[in-house]
Amino acid sequence: MLAVTFSLLLLSACQPKMTSETIEKPAASHMAEGFRGAAEIQSIMAQSRAGGDIGILMRELDRLAEGAPAPIREEATFRKAQLMLEANLQGADEIAKSAIQTYPQHALVPYAHFWMARWWLEQDESGRALDQMQQSLRHPRLTRELLTKILSLGPELAQRSGEREAVGWLLAAAEVDQAGRNNWLRLAARRASMETVEQYLLDKKLSPDILPEFALYAGRARLMSGNIEEIGRITDLLSTVMPSAPEIGQLQSWASGEVRAAKIGVMLPLSGKYARYGQEALRGIRIALAGLEYNEYITLRIEDTGSDPIAAIEAYRQLTDEAVQIIIGPLLAETTEALLPYLKSSVPVISLTGRMDLAHRSEALFIHTLSPLAQVKVMAEYAWQHGAERMVVISDAGEKQTEADMFVAAFESLGGEVLQTVQLESGMIDYRDRLRQLRFETDDDVVLAELDEDLNVFLPDMDMEIRMPVNFDAIYLALNGKQVALLAGQMAYADISGLPVYGSSRWQDGHLLDDRGRYLSHARFASSGRVRNDSDDPSVRRFQFIYRETWGSNKTTDLMRLAYDTMRIATVMTSRLGLKGNAISDALQNPEGFPAMTGHVRFDHDGVGQKQLDIFSIKKGQIVPAG
Repeated sequence: MLAVTFSLLLLSACQPKMTSETIEKPAASHMAEGFRGAAEIQSIMAQSRAGGDIGILMRELDRLAEGAPAPIREEATFRKAQLMLEANLQGADEIAKSAIQTYPQHALVPYAHFWMARWWLEQDESGRALDQMQQSLRHPRLTRELLTKILSLGPELAQRSGEREAVGWLLAAAEVDQAGRNNWLRLAARRASMETVEQYLLDKKLSPDILPEFALYAGRARLMSGNIEEIGRITDLLSTVMPSAPEIGQLQSWASGEVRAAKIGVMLPLSGKYARYGQEALRGIRIALAGLEYNEYITLRIEDTGSDPIAAIEAYRQLTDEAVQIIIGPLLAETTEALLPYLKSSVPVISLTGRMDLAHRSEALFIHTLSPLAQVKVMAEYAWQHGAERMVVISDAGEKQTEADMFVAAFESLGGEVLQTVQLESGMIDYRDRLRQLRFETDDDVVLAELDEDLNVFLPDMDMEIRMPVNFDAIYLALNGKQVALLAGQMAYADISGLPVYGSSRWQDGHLLDDRGRYLSHARFASSGRVRNDSDDPSVRRFQFIYRETWGSNKTTDLMRLAYDTMRIATVMTSRLGLKGNAISDALQNPEGFPAMTGHVRFDHDGVGQKQLDIFSIKKGQIVPAG
């Protein structure tokens, strides 16, 4: 039988929803309407996309640019620049600049900047590409369609570009993208040096509603690193340029607060079966303490839980008897659970375990973790926000189903529907039969019956099999990277392709790119920090420098970074802000959260640290930030 895929008009009203990359629409203000060009120019551009002779097409555009009426003449000028940039012809950038200068308010100006950005990328100039996209974002005739493209491409470029270009683009994105404003501002403040912060506060290029918010984020980032002098400078600058900004009060309180002596408890498995992990966490804590300007005010009281719940209870009693203000640890789930009956509300405990379900059982317990399970809710929300309403979840039958079950619960709580949960048999290599079965089971039977009826009427003598789109919007793979790489090609073989595929940092096991990500162009997964390039983050550089100087190695771990972040939070709560008892618990649940190397963290009402995760995709065989 001949298998055919229909693109008939009769399908347009009943096909499943388009993928998230098609429907994503960032919330933004002042969006211009999409540009509708002249029919004859659209025909020329269509011929170009079909492989027409570019010389002939450019001569036709020259003719229109010289003798046609104004609207057509102007559009032809820009389209010629577009063709030249796409073909990488000599002088293309100058032609584009000339078009922008000649018609600065034309609807194609923001597009021209974007075309130039892509041209600069071909020259391997990511910084210049970001500059062009920043100009596009700031143009009054920016369209929503173009904004989506820029926000998809920009994060990857910002990661590998210099500070000036990256911060400029992030702030431009914050001004336009209302929904993502807080995230763009956090990233900009994290990346910006004090010199850059001063520049943006003094030149007043930022809009009045963005400028004080950026100052506050920059101040909070320095509060976490203990750089109080720079907070004072930011406060003075904001007071000068916007003396009535309400953010000044918060900055002043951070800058003027007196450093207080604080006693912080630490309870970790420093001996026994899990001693290696306890030692890693303790190193992260010591690095955080060494990097503080006021570390002489901090006293650490360290207790060994011995990888044993009974020892943990005794360690907790010892620390509370010594009147510590906050405790970091335990590390293990069983020791954390053993402490629950003994916890005092006056002494908050920040455990590093992955058992988030324990947090709600005590108002004194907070969970700060990088466990992939902590990412499930975020990924469910990410999929939902990007257009997924019907999902399939695939897991390994030989593993615990915690991740898959948590994703199903989180996605359904948002209003989504999980059509199937598929458990693949462990140890197999070929899953194509099971995937073909999934493909068959998720055909849209209603649409299939309608088309079959139409075929009988219009093409009664032809024997054809109709292959329908699947009746779901996306897939969540609760698998490791090796399994994902193996499954990706087999899904394509089973005709399950072109759909968003989501996952957690479990994908980062070193095998995800075994096939260079050939079938994973629509994949999105959470990062625990191991694929980020943090070379421009001052706190990361400081962390790595101290570790190298102390232990003579560059090999750090996620657990070290998590413990480092937790210690920074504890010192801010106690020594910098001078909080005690229940006031610490209240401050930990501040909705703004805390800047951190391992991802901005906000402790929810249960006490679980929700991470502002980095989401990554795969392009050209490389893992890059997703938009």
